[in-house]
Amino acid sequence: MIVHSFSIPYEYGQTITLKPLFDVHYGNRYCDTYKLRDYLQERDERTYLIGGGDLIDAVIVKDTKRYMKATDAMESDAIIDEQIDGLYKYLEPYKGKIIGLGSGNHEDTILKHCSTSPIRRLAEKLETTPLGMAWFCKLMFTENGSRGRTLVIFGHHGWGAGCRTAGGSITKYTNASSFWDADIFLFGHDHQRKADRIERISLAGNKMITKPRYIFLCGTFLKTYSNTDVATYSEAKGYPPVSLGGLNISCKPNGEWIEITNDI
Repeated sequence: MIVHSFSIPYEYGQTITLKPLFDVHYGNRYCDTYKLRDYLQERDERTYLIGGGDLIDAVIVKDTKRYMKATDAMESDAIIDEQIDGLYKYLEPYKGKIIGLGSGNHEDTILKHCSTSPIRRLAEKLETTPLGMAWFCKLMFTENGSRGRTLVIFGHHGWGAGCRTAGGSITKYTNASSFWDADIFLFGHDHQRKADRIERISLAGNKMITKPRYIFLCGTFLKTYSNTDVATYSEAKGYPPVSLGGLNISCKPNGEWIEITNDI
C-alpha cells in the first residue's frame, strides 16, 4: 500500500475541487465518452483529479470469460496501447493537477497475465504517481508556505461482486472505513454514485470541533445495458442499472479545519 503526499496551494476563502475518477472502462463500446468529456471539462485552476482504477476496460481477446467483440470499441489488435493512448487525450489537460492514479481489477488482470501495468504506463505519460489498488494520500493545503491544513484520503478500487440492493454497497464500504484512520474514503468497483457522512468530534488545540468522516462511491461511465441483442457483462449478470457520471468534492479550508461538501 502506497502512502502518497500531494501539496495544494490556496488562499484563505478559496475552494478546491477534487474529482475522483473511477470505473471509466475506456475502450468498452458502452463507455459513455460524452459524459466523460463533460465531467472532465467542468474544471478551473483549483480542480484536481485522482484516479481509482478500471480507467481502461483492459479486456483482451484471450480473456475468454469477459471478451466480446461486440463490446470492444478499439480498431487495432493493440487493445491496451490504444486504450491508454485514447484515455490519455482526455486526461492530458489535467497534467500537473493529477494527484495520482490507482489501479483496478481490470488493469491488474493485464499486469498478472501480460507482465505490463497499464496504470503505470498511463501515469508515466501524465507525469503523475501510480497508486496501486489501495492507498493513503495526504493532501496538504498550504497558504503562502505558512498556515496549512492536511486532509487524509484512503482510496481503494473496491472488491466483491456487484451489490444488487440500493444500500448494499454503501453499507459494505462504510463498515470497512472503520478499520482505517482517514477523513475521506474513496471506493469504486460497484459502479454506484453515493455518499455517506459519519459525524466525529475532534480537537483543535483545546477546542472541540466537528470533523466528519466521508465515504464516497465514485460512480462509473460504463452503461449497464446495451441497445442490441448482445448482452453486456453486467446485463448478463442481472446487475441493476446505474446513473452514469462522476462526483465533485469541494474542500474549503477554514479557521478550524476543512469544510467538505459534494454534489450528490
